[in-house]
Amino acid sequence: MSLFSDYKTSLKSFDVEEIIDLLFFRPLSFLFVKLIYPTNITPNQISVVSMIFGLLSGVMFAFGNHVFFMLGGAMVLISNVLDCADGQLARLKKNGTKIGRVIDGFIDYVTGLSIFAGIGIGLSIYTGNYFYVWVLTLAAAGSRILQNMYFDNYRNMYMSYVYDKGANISKEIEEFRRLRESLKHVNGRRGEKFLVDIYIKYTSTQKTATQDNILRISPEEYRKRNKFLLRVWSWLGSTTHLAAVIICVAFNRLDIYLWLTVTVGNVMLLILYLIQRNVINSLTRQ
Repeated sequence: MSLFSDYKTSLKSFDVEEIIDLLFFRPLSFLFVKLIYPTNITPNQISVVSMIFGLLSGVMFAFGNHVFFMLGGAMVLISNVLDCADGQLARLKKNGTKIGRVIDGFIDYVTGLSIFAGIGIGLSIYTGNYFYVWVLTLAAAGSRILQNMYFDNYRNMYMSYVYDKGANISKEIEEFRRLRESLKHVNGRRGEKFLVDIYIKYTSTQKTATQDNILRISPEEYRKRNKFLLRVWSWLGSTTHLAAVIICVAFNRLDIYLWLTVTVGNVMLLILYLIQRNVINSLTRQ
């Protein structure tokens, strides 16, 4: 198999990947995956190391000066490369698990919360304006969670209809409830049980916000109507946010990242949501 074929196999699919991932983070993480492929390193181990760097980025930001902001940005970059690598390794080795997906998602949110906590503390120290910084930081954190949640939902819908991968949210919840039931009678593994419980609660919240959609259309029709729209949605994904953090760090203006998330990000979210609902409603009537 050629190197490019390996790279394609390591991706979810070109359609659903974020543009910045395809152009920058995924190629870097693929090189790392090829380097460690012969070893016994597992995707979950990579996920944990990714979380450590994510937590360290928050610590660096919290020091509140430009040198440490730059170090925090470097930690964010490393964390996201490793976050890409765990899934790529799992797909190449075909050893991904449901628990692995839960761990990966949980670590993403731990890393995100660490980054926002670090930014809030660091900018408060840097500017001396605690109230302004924390209001803006909390608003940006909530906005990012909402934006990522909607993008993830419509990406999962696309993969389900076009590639027959994954499931709608109701089926996803039912699968993990069965997994949780199977773990009930297993001694130990409390960490896995806790993570599955958290994942079920989060996914249930996502279902309430977005709702499932059952469409009786062909994969080709769904792709035709949603491919470009999903590509635009991807600009609200987690990698785009992390790339924006890194860029704003380089200019010593982390506050700009927060403002962009609250303003431009939420305006995009509202516009895309209205367009997406219109597309889905038109497909429902077919």
